[in-house]
Amino acid sequence: MPYHALTILSPGFEETEAITVIDILRRCKIEVTTAALTDSREVPGSHQITVMADELLSSIAPQDFNVLILPGGMRGVENMLANAHLREVISEMNRNEAILAAVCAAPLVYDSLGLIEGRKFTCHPCIWDRVSHPALDVPTVTDGRLITGRSAGCAMAWSLAIVQKLLGQLPDALINGLRLP
Repeated sequence: MPYHALTILSPGFEETEAITVIDILRRCKIEVTTAALTDSREVPGSHQITVMADELLSSIAPQDFNVLILPGGMRGVENMLANAHLREVISEMNRNEAILAAVCAAPLVYDSLGLIEGRKFTCHPCIWDRVSHPALDVPTVTDGRLITGRSAGCAMAWSLAIVQKLLGQLPDALINGLRLP
């Protein structure tokens, strides 16, 4: 089954988390489209790195994607939480049984829609008091269609967990490319 991932870029997103997952998935020949949450394709990250999104979220057809990726960054997550259209996109993709991935503070978005209830997950410790039930203090967790990562420092492990879920294994070319000399 070919996968097509939608990665949301919200003003204040954590650059390491977004760029790492986009890069790793594209290296594995998984199609990734980035979508800006606002009406500009230029999206400023949490560390003043502006990224040009492929599309605007408003022009995206959720049924065209079967993977949804939410990078963290507290300001970016707050912007996602406040966006009614994104909530509709997430709900539709969940109904269509898309893979749902989130890292750092972004699991709050899925939690706000009840999509983490009864599942194992991880998130940044700074939001433990904001999620509906306890998170695991590990780098990454895969529970069915939900793949979560703890923080920017776990972005690579989280990205690889997504690839593992989608492809069943890590491609040799990726593994060889990640080895140190």
